[in-house]
Amino acid sequence: MNCTLFRQIDLHVHTRRSVCARPEMRLESIVEVAAKRGLEFLGITDHVDAYVGPEILKETEKELAQLQTPLTVFLGCEADILAVGKHLVSEEMKTRLDYIMVSANHFHDPAVAQPQGTSPQAVARHFLEMFKYACSLSFVDVIAHPLVVFPNTFDTRCLDFISDDDIADAVLLAHRNEIAIEVSPRGLDKDQRFFRVRFLSICKEAGIKFAIGSDAHSLDRIGSTGFLDELLGEVGITAEDIWLPSLRGYSACRAFI
Repeated sequence: MNCTLFRQIDLHVHTRRSVCARPEMRLESIVEVAAKRGLEFLGITDHVDAYVGPEILKETEKELAQLQTPLTVFLGCEADILAVGKHLVSEEMKTRLDYIMVSANHFHDPAVAQPQGTSPQAVARHFLEMFKYACSLSFVDVIAHPLVVFPNTFDTRCLDFISDDDIADAVLLAHRNEIAIEVSPRGLDKDQRFFRVRFLSICKEAGIKFAIGSDAHSLDRIGSTGFLDELLGEVGITAEDIWLPSLRGYSACRAFI
C-alpha cells in the first residue's frame, strides 16, 4: 500500500481513567509516546459504560487544555451500546466532544444485552442487530471494532452466518449518517481475518470512510497500526478513504459547562 497516512493516526487510545487501562496511561505519557512513534493525529477515547459516566471526560479535557504538544489531539469517547434502543451518549457529549465513538459488541460485559440463544445463528443475529442500531444513530462518528468477536465470549464461527446482504443493509445506514468504520488490530486473528476482509470490502464499496485506531490500553500499544498495511492494501483503502475528526469540541470551548 502506497498510503502512509494511516501510520500517523491513532484515534482509539484509553487513558488510566478507563478502568481496563494500565495506570501508566497518563495523558502526558501517551502524548510523549505518540510523538516518538511518529503520530500526528491522536484521539483519546475513554470508556463511557454502565459503570463510568461522562464526567471522566471533563478531567481529560482539563488536562488537554494545559498540554503543550505538536500533535493534533482530539477528545472523543468510546460509549457503549447497551442494547438495541439504549446508548450512553449524552446531549453534552454530542456537542462538547470532537467525535463520538460507540461500541456495539462489548458482550463480555454483563451490562450489555446478550443474545437470546447460544447457537451461532442466534449470536450472529444479535451481533448484527446491535451493529445496525449503532449505524442508525445520526450523532455517531465512528463505530469501534465492529462485529469483532472478543476472546472468551462467543464462537467466531457465528460470523459465517452474517451475510453480505446483511452487512450491506447496515452499512447503508452508516453511510447515510456519515459514520466511519474503525480499522484496528482487533479481529485480525486467523479465525476472524477472512470475515474482516469481507466486511471492510463491503464498507469500501459502499463509500464508507475508515477511522484508524489501536484500542491501546497500554503505552506499548499506542500507534500499533503499522501492520495494517497488508489489510488496507487487500481491501483497497487509500488516503482518500481515511477519516479524521474536526476540532469541534474542546478546542472551541475549553471547559464543559
